[in-house]
Amino acid sequence: MEGELGSGARIAIALIVIGVIISVIFVILGFTRGTTNQGITTVQNSMDSMSLAQFDDYDQQILSGTQVLSGVKLFEGRPVGTVVRTKLTSPPGAGYNYGAQFTGTSGTPPITIVIPAKAAGNNFYTLDISISTSTGSMSYNMNYLPMKASGTAPYVRPTAKFLSELIKDSTGTIVGICFTQQ
Repeated sequence: MEGELGSGARIAIALIVIGVIISVIFVILGFTRGTTNQGITTVQNSMDSMSLAQFDDYDQQILSGTQVLSGVKLFEGRPVGTVVRTKLTSPPGAGYNYGAQFTGTSGTPPITIVIPAKAAGNNFYTLDISISTSTGSMSYNMNYLPMKASGTAPYVRPTAKFLSELIKDSTGTIVGICFTQQ
């Protein structure tokens, strides 16, 4: 009987030890999960900041024509549209849309768009990216040659000065940049 009681006590002690070990493992996993979630949130916030930082160089800045050409090419293939307004662009307020096309564009390259005036108190324009209703995809204008054709309205002179301003969509997301020759 003593042997049976001793083996029963050993089994009970083993079960208690196993329970404690499992509890410790769950506590460690819970701590690790919390730390991992915090790390993921921190990385996501950093990535969001970095994606917005790419527009810092184009927010209310005076740039040369060369920087405008580089800026247009920088966002090539991304869901970002650029509008270039030279002094020869007509009608007033119109510009040439490169990259992702905005709602309201017209023509074949060079594609033009009339940009509505900025809302009172805003230092940005409001335009939406054009999305095809049939395919659900964006249209792009990757024909940059008109910006380099000297003597034409869309020509961007390398030494000209341009004011760059952000374009946001109706949700407040930055979707483009407008370059206006000064």
